[in-house]
Amino acid sequence: MPEMIRVALLDDHPLVLEGLKNRLDKEPDIEVPWTFVDPRELLRAVESGSCRPDVLVMDVSMPHMNGFELGKRLKERFGHSLKIILLSGYAYDEFYSKAYEIGVHAYLSKQSTYAQIMNAVRQSMLGHALVAEKVLARSRDLLTSAEREVLKRIAEEKTNKEIAQELAMSQRTVEHHMAAINRKLGVRTRIGAVARGYETGLLGSLNPNEE
Repeated sequence: MPEMIRVALLDDHPLVLEGLKNRLDKEPDIEVPWTFVDPRELLRAVESGSCRPDVLVMDVSMPHMNGFELGKRLKERFGHSLKIILLSGYAYDEFYSKAYEIGVHAYLSKQSTYAQIMNAVRQSMLGHALVAEKVLARSRDLLTSAEREVLKRIAEEKTNKEIAQELAMSQRTVEHHMAAINRKLGVRTRIGAVARGYETGLLGSLNPNEE
């Protein structure tokens, strides 16, 4: 983790921006060099190179471009190098699922405390995704049957080649399934996927010896 975490804030409400920036700037390991009220301005700044944050904290509901659309575009371009935290006043199941499918590191309520937001910022820099409990409970439904079979064999410490042979698929297909599993469970590594599988009971439900 860098000595200073550089954060960009995006919200179409200036008072919200000012309050969050002032609070984050008080932290010894966090600085907020950039704030934006228009998602188009942020996108231009990022694409021009004038804005290069470690973490982007942004609202979901904004004019011109919502947080899901912007987040998807940014993740497609910058991947894991840019951590994204979404703040929303909505707790719809489909919003949670959509956020984690995009690859955000946290989807937080706008009622979250500053401490919770700061924790999400720091955890994202460690590669950890803060997944809502309701999303964890639905993880089984997020994975296809093929993805669940791949995850089970990853937990058994099998290689991609071994998994491909057992499931009668190519190694490239195994890699695609692994990427989908990581994205849906909000993790980055095989170890993370296995850990999340046990956290949610997903792997337990796949255990053939389970009664």
